[in-house]
Amino acid sequence: MYTSEHLSIEGYRGEQVPNEFLRQDSDAHHVAILLPGMGYTCDMPLFYYAEMLLLGAGVDILRVEYRYNRRPDFRDLPAPVRLNWLLADASAAYQAALVQRQYSGGITLIGKSLGTLAMGHLLSNHPQPAPVRAVWLTPMLREDVLRDQMCRCARPSLVAIGTADPHFDPMYLQEIRSRTQCQAVVIDDADHSLDIPGDVIASVRAVERVTREVGAFLGM
Repeated sequence: MYTSEHLSIEGYRGEQVPNEFLRQDSDAHHVAILLPGMGYTCDMPLFYYAEMLLLGAGVDILRVEYRYNRRPDFRDLPAPVRLNWLLADASAAYQAALVQRQYSGGITLIGKSLGTLAMGHLLSNHPQPAPVRAVWLTPMLREDVLRDQMCRCARPSLVAIGTADPHFDPMYLQEIRSRTQCQAVVIDDADHSLDIPGDVIASVRAVERVTREVGAFLGM
């Protein structure tokens, strides 16, 4: 079993970063940090089922719920300022998670879309006191900085993306895979939410496939 609590995390401009920390009642040696997208929250299917796998394996979880889509003051800012806001919040959340226990068993980062920009920053600029695994859900492959960070990532990683995602580029994905320990699951006709428009059953199967791949990658 586990308990749910809120951590006090001071992020950009000293503001609190919305979050939920799921703390295992028994000793946990592994922590996962969930970094959602702008509109794809931690309650949506790809995160929900990954969370169920992690909780079942005895992992502590920090759900970072920044909710930028609800803040006009965020949306109206220039792109570089929005990015600085995201990275400051993600960095503060990462540091807050790692001091909850001695996580000698590992750190898992799972990010989607906007959250993959935060992941790239964390992996490139913050020390990892334990083995790290990275799950990139619909990463923004056309962003040069992120792609370079992914290519330099020496940690085991998994990419899940659809061929109808505007951020998908098979050449960029192959470049990352050829230079790293990256595995990939590519869903035909899936969009940026990994939905297949007009086909509910195929969309459900896509979530199942990605969940299976995430579970196998994490050994759960």
